[in-house]
Amino acid sequence: MRVVLLALLATGVALEVIARILGRAPTRSRVPPGRHLLVYDDDCGLCLLAALGVQLRADDLALVGFRDLSHEGVLESLDQDALVASAHYITPAGVEYHGGESVTRVLRLVSGWRLIAVLDWPVVRGFRELGYRLVAWQRPRLSKMIGVGDR
Repeated sequence: MRVVLLALLATGVALEVIARILGRAPTRSRVPPGRHLLVYDDDCGLCLLAALGVQLRADDLALVGFRDLSHEGVLESLDQDALVASAHYITPAGVEYHGGESVTRVLRLVSGWRLIAVLDWPVVRGFRELGYRLVAWQRPRLSKMIGVGDR
């Protein structure tokens, strides 16, 4: 029994380390946008479909594609590579979430999806970030598989 508990503890610690390595700490906008923003890859069919699906169900969510982002006070702390590597969710107060955390945070705006916050718990964050990275890495292939292709 002790070995099982130690194995679970070690696995949990490893997953939390993975989450911290893969995840990106929230940043702050220089100018709070005053509304919820989801910044996403507008060249990715899967990303567009997902963003539009969330926008239909979330109140006061504005979508901004990578191509349309003017950096007027938001996401200025990210270099170009970090910007296009993942989705970003910015709260009306200007807190910027990145990667897997941006997805779980924006899904909290959707009625009935608030339990998704479980994916922000320690240990579970490692699974969230691994899953997000896998989907982000394969987004062109996944877009083609579901028939939306890259734009």
